[in-house]
Amino acid sequence: MVNLNEVQQPSNLSTSHSYFLKPSLIAGSPPIALLLRGVNLASVSKFPIIRSPSRSESGPDSDSGKLYVSSKEGKTRGERDERRKILAGQLSHLGEEEVGFFSVAEKGGKDGWFVGRPFPEEEADVHLKRLKAWGFTTIRYLVTWEALEHGGPGKYDEAFIGYTIRILQKCREHGFRVFISAHQDAFSRFISGSGAPYWALVAVGLNPRRLHQTGSATLHASMDNLTSVNGSAIVIWHTNLHRLAARHCFTMFFASDQFAPKCTIDGQSAKDWLQGHYLAAYGHLADRLRDAGGILDECLIGWDSMNEPHQGFIGIPDLNSFPEAQNFRKGPSPTPIQGFQLGLGQKVDDVEMSDFTSTGQKAKGKVTITPPGGKGVWLTRDEARAAEARWGWTWGESWDFWEKDGEGGCPWAGHGVWDPRTGSALKKDYFHLPGKEDADFIEDFWRAHYEAYIKRIRESHPNAISFVNPPIFEEPPDLSEDVKEGRVAMSPHFYDGLTMLGKRRHLFNADAVGLQRGLTNMLSAIKLGPKSIKSTMRHQLGELKSDARKDEGIAAEGEGGNYPTLIGELGTPWDMKSTKLFGLAKGKADRKDYKEPAKAMDELLNACDGHNALSYTIWVYEPLSTHAHGDGWNGEDLSLISYDDTTPDSDEDLLIDNPPDMKTLMTLGTRGIESWCRPYPLETLGRIDKFSFGMKEAEFRLTLDIPSWSDPNLWANEDEAKGQGTRGIGEAAGRTESGDGEADGEVKEGYTKIYLPYIHYLHKPAPGSQESTASKKKKRIIGNPSTDGEEIWEAGADATRSEPARVDIEIIEMTEGRLEVYGQWGLWFYPLVDVDGAKERKARLVIRPWRD
Repeated sequence: MVNLNEVQQPSNLSTSHSYFLKPSLIAGSPPIALLLRGVNLASVSKFPIIRSPSRSESGPDSDSGKLYVSSKEGKTRGERDERRKILAGQLSHLGEEEVGFFSVAEKGGKDGWFVGRPFPEEEADVHLKRLKAWGFTTIRYLVTWEALEHGGPGKYDEAFIGYTIRILQKCREHGFRVFISAHQDAFSRFISGSGAPYWALVAVGLNPRRLHQTGSATLHASMDNLTSVNGSAIVIWHTNLHRLAARHCFTMFFASDQFAPKCTIDGQSAKDWLQGHYLAAYGHLADRLRDAGGILDECLIGWDSMNEPHQGFIGIPDLNSFPEAQNFRKGPSPTPIQGFQLGLGQKVDDVEMSDFTSTGQKAKGKVTITPPGGKGVWLTRDEARAAEARWGWTWGESWDFWEKDGEGGCPWAGHGVWDPRTGSALKKDYFHLPGKEDADFIEDFWRAHYEAYIKRIRESHPNAISFVNPPIFEEPPDLSEDVKEGRVAMSPHFYDGLTMLGKRRHLFNADAVGLQRGLTNMLSAIKLGPKSIKSTMRHQLGELKSDARKDEGIAAEGEGGNYPTLIGELGTPWDMKSTKLFGLAKGKADRKDYKEPAKAMDELLNACDGHNALSYTIWVYEPLSTHAHGDGWNGEDLSLISYDDTTPDSDEDLLIDNPPDMKTLMTLGTRGIESWCRPYPLETLGRIDKFSFGMKEAEFRLTLDIPSWSDPNLWANEDEAKGQGTRGIGEAAGRTESGDGEADGEVKEGYTKIYLPYIHYLHKPAPGSQESTASKKKKRIIGNPSTDGEEIWEAGADATRSEPARVDIEIIEMTEGRLEVYGQWGLWFYPLVDVDGAKERKARLVIRPWRD
């Protein structure tokens, strides 16, 4: 019998072509092209656990209580749901009163503060088994800087690192390929994002307790009287990128030596000091993963660069107005100069009240913001000296921006950017580089950090693939070969902005990538109707994919100039509102079904198919997502699964952690599974021309370019891709001594491995009937059971349903070769021979569920 496990094992990949390539199981045979598809783990990885069961029992500062609790504990559903709230941890809406949001962080957190992220260790097997059953092979694994170094500069949380090692070992056991995301959003959790530890904000002069009251950030944890949906405050975290706190932190992290030279820490520029700790923290994690053995390359294939970096103030042409890039504003929206004033505790009139609607950006009047007590966001002199003593650093003598009474402290006023007495900008274009028309954030600042980061990672993980994640929709720089080392891939992100913000589908949309890159204007960017929307979405993803082969991008200097692309994040909200009047009117969120969000997800993932043939990791797998608080982070609700999507007031929630059969494992608690659990070609000896999946009819179409045996391109990079292994399924793709594709009369074959999910293609036998596998008019294939062992679809059902699950499909078209099916995996074999002297030929396969 064919051994499918042998072709699913992770191995050292190369990225020299538009696909990820893995070595053949036979030395000397051509490499196999891969599509990597999977998920992000997980939203709760952005924030720490709560040790104690409740504040009333122990308080947020207590060391008593369990490190984490199992969601299985509790005799009733209500008790288990309460336990899961504890397991979910310090959700972003919980503040100082509930969980000691500031006070615990001020003390450096706790040992093992993030242990249990992304899920408790004892639950890892069932989660990974579920992801594998869904056809996913790849995991983007989130690790924040705070999780590694919350205790203080240079103090690493070894308990969390040890836990991470054990989870990655579990991922290896289940056959997953993993890459680590050095994750952040809006710089830090204390700016209502994620990423940097508390002390990093203090180090650049901020008092995090005063961010919200000065409008320097809108913290979910500090909101107590905003309009709410399902009990959660409405939060659009993205707006914090354009407020003072995030802009200041990113500017100091990337460019303090250029724009704030007076700001030194321990004799270094703030930039070098911050980046030094950041690189050392992730470098230490890489060291520990290397020393653990059996993780690097066997499971961990690479490292993403900093998640969604931002330019801060860099490049703003006029501090008095909104930068062009700030085309999304919601709520009170200070201009940069107004942000400086508020940050100093000054009252500011005429702050725009903004909204972003289906028809674009809107100004809805002006408001006045008055920071309470006139207190600003900057540390006072006394607070700064206390911070030095607490955390162990020393600011340079020139870091002295305080007034005589020790108040004030704005570094940007201290650098002559603006005048606090008049509130006016003295150098409105201060954040442009001297002698340059524009400050290019990516080329002048981000690139140096990226190169230092991947260099440090490769000291520990030499074969690491560098996943390049530039700012949203921005093009990457031209990277030299000594940086790429032939092991690089693009990992941009893509969300449908209107669907994300409005939480509903629209009958119109826009080419956001084209607008961001100046490839189109607003009039041309607007698209009307479903067909046009689908087309422009696929076009946008194609444009992002093109970054991996543009001569002026990462493909420059490369042989062949074509690297793979993996969309690191894409997804859609499941808490969509119903829509009327062409998608303009809001209705109530409806949890009865997920038809509308499933359609949105299908449109999004279809855009990755076609000629794009993109790899991706969906955002997000978060079982602790709830209807009340979404994924636990700023009101987002994108998880593919939730305990809340089981029958209320029942024990169904227990079955998510202990599924008795494949049906329970794959479907219980899921949202719109028919849209994202979908067929795709995982492995191909050849090239994917295009493929598609129609969710309604479950029809899958695949067209390949099959190279001839003598095509030299088939053997490109043969030397670097040679592999070792036993002969299993790959023995059908062997190379002969003569190279003519034949030996002893046997034609050598290539293959494509295709995921055929039970969700769409499950065999449903009719009891007591005699079934045929084919007919004169239609060709039917009833698959073999999985080679992993028996997979019962529905335990306890009638005898026929308790048999091992099988796929049941009709072949509409197969131009050549044969199709074999084992479990949820189809193997399409085809000959590798010269055909009429052609270098390659087209081959097509079309299938759909069998219907009598």
